[in-house]
Amino acid sequence: MNNWGGSVSAQHDDGQTGKNLLRHWQDCRTPGAPIPSYEAVVLGSLGRLADRAALVTTRDGRAARILWAGQVFGAWLAQGVEGAEGALSGIVPAEIIPTETLPVDALPIELREPVDEMVAAALTSGQPAYARCDRLAAGVVTSTRLVGVPLGNRWGEPFVLVGFDGASVRTELVQAMFTATDQGILALSTVRDAASRPVDFKIVALNRGAERLLERPAAALQWQRVGQLFPGAVTARTIATLAAMVERGGRAAFELSRPRSDGGTLYLKVEAGCVGDLVSVTMTDVGDIKAREASFRLLFENNPVPMWVVADARDRFLAVNDAAIAHYGYSREQFLERAPADLAMAADAAPAPGLPPTGTLHRRADGSAIEVSLFQRAMPFEGRQAVLEAAIDMTERRRAEARIAHMAHHDALTGLPNRVLFRDRLAEAIARHARDGEAAVLLCLDLDKFKIVNDTLGHPVGDALLREAAERIARCLREDDLVARLGGDEFAILVRGPDLPALADGLVARVIAELGRPFRLDGQDCHIGTSIGVACLPRDGTDPETLMKNADLALYRAKAEGGGTFRCFEPEMDAWVQARRRRENELREAFARGQFSLVYQPLMDARAGRILAFEALLRWHHPEHGPVSPAEFVPLAEETGLIVPIGAWVMQTAFAEAATWPEAIRLAVNLSPIQFRNRDLVETVRGALAAAGLDPRRLELEITESVLLADSAANLATLHALRAMGIRIAMDDFGTGYSSLGYLRSFPFDKIKLDRSFVSQVGENTHCTAIVRAVASLGTSLGIATTAEGVETAEQLAMLRAEGYDEVQGFLFSRAVPGPEARRLIERAREAVPDDRAA
Repeated sequence: MNNWGGSVSAQHDDGQTGKNLLRHWQDCRTPGAPIPSYEAVVLGSLGRLADRAALVTTRDGRAARILWAGQVFGAWLAQGVEGAEGALSGIVPAEIIPTETLPVDALPIELREPVDEMVAAALTSGQPAYARCDRLAAGVVTSTRLVGVPLGNRWGEPFVLVGFDGASVRTELVQAMFTATDQGILALSTVRDAASRPVDFKIVALNRGAERLLERPAAALQWQRVGQLFPGAVTARTIATLAAMVERGGRAAFELSRPRSDGGTLYLKVEAGCVGDLVSVTMTDVGDIKAREASFRLLFENNPVPMWVVADARDRFLAVNDAAIAHYGYSREQFLERAPADLAMAADAAPAPGLPPTGTLHRRADGSAIEVSLFQRAMPFEGRQAVLEAAIDMTERRRAEARIAHMAHHDALTGLPNRVLFRDRLAEAIARHARDGEAAVLLCLDLDKFKIVNDTLGHPVGDALLREAAERIARCLREDDLVARLGGDEFAILVRGPDLPALADGLVARVIAELGRPFRLDGQDCHIGTSIGVACLPRDGTDPETLMKNADLALYRAKAEGGGTFRCFEPEMDAWVQARRRRENELREAFARGQFSLVYQPLMDARAGRILAFEALLRWHHPEHGPVSPAEFVPLAEETGLIVPIGAWVMQTAFAEAATWPEAIRLAVNLSPIQFRNRDLVETVRGALAAAGLDPRRLELEITESVLLADSAANLATLHALRAMGIRIAMDDFGTGYSSLGYLRSFPFDKIKLDRSFVSQVGENTHCTAIVRAVASLGTSLGIATTAEGVETAEQLAMLRAEGYDEVQGFLFSRAVPGPEARRLIERAREAVPDDRAA
């Protein structure tokens, strides 16, 4: 083999070296050995392959030194390797370890790295490995593919035999770059006139990109003058620009456009540089960029979102769209004189009070504040880098969020805080007490007769009542006090501060007085009143649940005692409520098991002393506790709604009993206001009369003024329907309400019954005596029969006779008795004529 640096070139490789080397390596492998040995592959058997191969020693799995190289491989390897020539002198006998070798690290990087990687791969896999070496010289890139096979070495670490894997490929770099790009490239030669001034340019060379952009083949363009090929103003300006560049030297960049063969316009960005009279021109099609700019302009100008373009936040606006001008109120000129920072304002001018701003606050031309969210995107604009900003006005959204937040914590009907917010404030008061020892008072209240108004006049009027009640309660409070609507007609008040007992007492009195005044609703004065339960922090609880529960218990007790008052929580109230709930269950069970009964108390002719009627009264005898007072269980039946089925049973039973009496004896039955909520009341009465065979003219139905509290059209219609059947209608407990005289005008009552509270003090209390006299006179003037209840003494009877009352009722004549005894009273009355004292 020749020494390193021979003139033989690898380009003459026939392409079979790599295949032959791999075949020879495979042939030398023996069973049981992972790789063939150096002696088997190289010594005496490598033949002509040795010219195109080299042997590499290894150390620690990497290429170490080139032990020897064949003539062709050594010549290829020596190119660019300083001192390589004569380093090795051919193949060394296998038995001798050579001392003069070439370190792989001495190879140039373009050879060292591929060889190193290939050797490492061959050692790791125990299989052939490949690498590609690229070398640059005189503008030509030579690419050579190598293959390396591992060999066993009895002296130490394995060898790797490296050879060519095919012929080398030569590529002229300039030509590759010239033809590979999609840009148009022209090489121009300057054409000068007699005065040596550049006047035109001749096309010396061009690439395919130039052919495509100029829409002509290279043969038609090469060696032609630019001015003759492309006459026109655009070409003239281009030649003038290039000529000026040649005169001064350096580079030039500009844009030009020219018509395309398809009727469109070709937009080109031109960059040129010169070396003497030789000009290099690069042309780039910027049509897409121009189209994008046009699209941007269209979207920018016509976008409904305010938008602008700035170089950065400190610079003035470069462009602004119509939406920004309209939204902010500045003219385009005023905008372009400003920077984005000029729009910003302080955070204390937030347009949505109650919620902290989350965006940027801007001031409009009229001085109003808006909250915006800014969206930014970097983009090229008119040949420079810029930022596009879009301003989304969040003001209305923030106002909507504020409204939603308010709605989540406030009652929609009254505008007061709701249960959620009140509970939060109560929890805060408890936390303050734990921290500072500050006490608080909780008041729970509801409206005593709200359900009657709501059911009789309807929900719209009930809503109006709730709104006015909320306003009245709020007027009773201090600025730091809190009132909330918990739901329905239930309200709660939280009071904090020093001297709480006096504050709470005064507040309770004011609230009861305010809600006790008449409410003018739908043309009528309605009297409702309120009941209040009071719980104190920390005495009655130190958590929201306990305080609310105890205030409710106190409220329940106040309502049970007749309403229109307040009660403070007491520990025994819990047991009282439990007992009341047991009584409710017992009441339901009593009705189901038939534990109710009726008794009858006679109504007497005030002058003749004869029985005119019997009033049916409900009684309950508890199997364990004995008789239960009607004053206890009737309100409970009304609260639970049991009064409706109980009332139907009373009518059926009493009507059947009255049917056995003489026709001259009438029956009086009380109707609860709750029964009027049942729109089937008229049919219930009609059915019970028919079932008993009782003449409707023998029936008197007694109602209280609460039935007409709101002058309900529905309730009036029910009363008229009953009266049309021949039933007499009496107003019971007359004189105990607020507007009794007004009720007498709203319906033609057949009778008014003076309440027993006035009769008991007649002749003793001047006010009661005056009321007794006035009611008798009123009945006479209106032609309405009058009845006095609760007559217990002969003196009372004498005074009532003197005043002209038509009927009397009371213990003086008889207590209420069961049906059989009532029939005996009737029989005895027939047999004897009563004297004046008995009457």
